[in-house]
Amino acid sequence: MTLPASPRSAGIARQAVRAALHAYALDPLEPTAVQAASELLGSAWRMDPYGELYLSVRFRDDELRVIVYDAHPAHTHPRLAALCEARRRSTLRVFSALVRDHGGNWGLGPSREPGGGTRTWATLPHRPLAGRAKA
Repeated sequence: MTLPASPRSAGIARQAVRAALHAYALDPLEPTAVQAASELLGSAWRMDPYGELYLSVRFRDDELRVIVYDAHPAHTHPRLAALCEARRRSTLRVFSALVRDHGGNWGLGPSREPGGGTRTWATLPHRPLAGRAKA
């Protein structure tokens, strides 16, 4: 899903993630996944307030992966790159604790998309109940 770099995009993403998880019967992941998407989009918007943001939510192998791409370019100077990463990580403190408390993982790095930018992601494990079909 591509969204404008806008404070309103986090709310749109929350609704979309909530609806997708419900459609796939992944409701137990909803509170964490909705908050994770919102935090990632908020951080991306602060780093790139004029472009577009891209949100991807995918469930596979009992794990939900939430990814946000923004167009904020990588800095070529190592010191600027380190400062920029520290700034981004500081905007994701709540997100980091949320993912860790859920038993998940997260990271950030260069986007693999043709336009470049930054990719920030989280994985949230989900163990289906015995006898329930996987989504």
